[in-house]
Formats: sequence, C-alpha cells, structure tokens
Amino acid sequence: MAKRMRLTFMEEGVSVEAELLENEAPRTCQAIWDRLPFEGDAVHAIYSGSEIAFFIPDDLIVEAENQTSRVIPGDVGYYHLPPGLMYGWLKGFSEICWFYDRDGRPNMPDGPVLINVFTRLVGDPAAFYAVCRRMRREGTKRLRVERV
Repeated sequence: MAKRMRLTFMEEGVSVEAELLENEAPRTCQAIWDRLPFEGDAVHAIYSGSEIAFFIPDDLIVEAENQTSRVIPGDVGYYHLPPGLMYGWLKGFSEICWFYDRDGRPNMPDGPVLINVFTRLVGDPAAFYAVCRRMRREGTKRLRVERV
C-alpha cells in the first residue's frame, strides 16, 4: 500500500489525504516523508489561481523530478526558490503547494515555474477545497501535514 499523508486545516477540522507518488518522485516523497509532521500557516498563492501554499519550516532542497507547470486539481507539489534568484526573495523558500480548481498554475511574479508533483489528493476533497476557496477572502489558515 502506498504511503499517505494528511493535510488538515486545524481550526476548521477539515482534512484530506494524499497518496505519495513514490515511483514518479521518489526523492521528493522521501525528503518530505522524513520531515513530517509540519505545522504552520497556509496561504493563498496570489500569482497562481487556485493554489494554496504551505512554506516548509527550515529550507528543504530536493532535486528536480516529475516536474510540470501544468497541474490539475488534486496535484500536490514541492517548489524551492534559492536565495537571491528572484527579485524580492532574498532569503528564498521551500513550499508544498496544492491545486483545488482548473485555473491553478504554479507561478511567481516572473511567470510559470516548475514544481515536483509528488502526491495526489485522494477521496472526496470537496470540504477541503471549500476551505481553500474561502482563503481568498479570509486569509491564512493554520495547517498540519502529517503521516497517515
């Protein structure tokens, strides 16, 4: 059975599970799995349409694999921006991001970026997606990412 992780909006008590794509992105899956659990604030990605981003505490660098900028709802990806590579991002960051509708496309101010797609949401994500949609108006939400 494939490994799974759970993403939970803590205040709302709404969760969804995601199945790791270990054959397609083994290094990313292992790097994320080894660091779980995470807890912090998720934000709506302002340049990317229907995308939510969760910044990983303490930078995590994983090589490119299973990369795309053409995502579908339910894709969960990893992205790393090295320090100083892009104007305005002196410190850089690493994030987990997911897409909850058809207009999602990973972007930064300069245009599309490639993400490592390493897991997909499974089950019925409707309640989870509803919280994601509300984040455009309500702002950040406390999130926990953990092993199942």
